[in-house]
Amino acid sequence: MKMRVVMAVCAICLSVAGVAAQKKGSDSKASFDKWVEEANKAETNNDAKWMEANLASGYVEGTSFGVWIPKAQLIKDANDPANNKFTQSDISDVQSEVVGSVGLARFKESYDAVIEGQHRARTVICSMTAVKESTGWKGLSTHCSKVE
Repeated sequence: MKMRVVMAVCAICLSVAGVAAQKKGSDSKASFDKWVEEANKAETNNDAKWMEANLASGYVEGTSFGVWIPKAQLIKDANDPANNKFTQSDISDVQSEVVGSVGLARFKESYDAVIEGQHRARTVICSMTAVKESTGWKGLSTHCSKVE
């Protein structure tokens, strides 16, 4: 009889732990999805403060023009809206997943913008990687490739 009670208590504990772990995973995915949305808005709106707070110090963006842009340059460009401004940015086909403390998002973006004083308009596919820290998500890297 005691063995049955012990086994029942263990089964209940394992079930509760499983539900708690699943809920934590979905909370992480929901918070990451929100972070991805905010990251795209920050880029479109030249939100240098958001970039400073939410991108890791070693963050690098790979563009569809074959250029690597480090965090410091992104922030500098965001603070120069005369030469860096989006007039249109449509994000679609967003897919994301969280594995442990790493989040990965993939999406399609069609944009029209002035970047470093040059007009640019194209459709790209992008992947964005971030890591979950105690204070929230920190962007590690984004890379985009032109859609032919």
